[in-house]
Amino acid sequence: MTCMELFTLLKDIAVTGAAITGAIVAIKGLGTWQRQLKGQSEYELSRRILVTLFKYRDAINGVRHPMMMGYEMPSPTEEEARSMSPEQIRFYGTSKAYQSRWDKVQEERTALYADLLEAEAIWGADLNDLFKVIFDLQHELFTRIRHYLELINPDTHESSKEAIRKIDAKNRDIMYDNLGEDPDEYKSDVISAIKSIEAYLKPKLSHEKV
Repeated sequence: MTCMELFTLLKDIAVTGAAITGAIVAIKGLGTWQRQLKGQSEYELSRRILVTLFKYRDAINGVRHPMMMGYEMPSPTEEEARSMSPEQIRFYGTSKAYQSRWDKVQEERTALYADLLEAEAIWGADLNDLFKVIFDLQHELFTRIRHYLELINPDTHESSKEAIRKIDAKNRDIMYDNLGEDPDEYKSDVISAIKSIEAYLKPKLSHEKV
């Protein structure tokens, strides 16, 4: 083999080696980029869920607030009021106030729905199981508020009110937040459910720069 042939062979080997090395580096770089992208995606999803969860918590607390301001309680129109008793007018304002408070809860619950679907696709059903606890607490409060409104509704038949009283007597009274330094039983349950969700999601926030 002449010097020229040897030189050509060595050049070809070097070029091939460089190409292989470049391919390996590119593959490793792609893997790093994919991990970074996945970490960023999970970070954003976790952050969104936590922010909405805290808004959802505040909305639930708002429903239970014992003070109801006058601006929360709209009056019926003059035309409607003419055919209503004073008790019916008071009920109208109270029921509208609770509806407005509850709409805020439902708004945040709806916002959570899409993100929880995405979370299930990525992480499985574990997060849904954790959220079921707080969703059940929401339903418990909804039932209590609904019963309260039925009881103060002057148009509710007395037999229906009595049936509601019997049901409520078997369940805990969670209508109002005591606003004390120490949370009441229901609020403690909500806090505990949120802490479990936080414990699941917060480690994923550290993956942003993986």
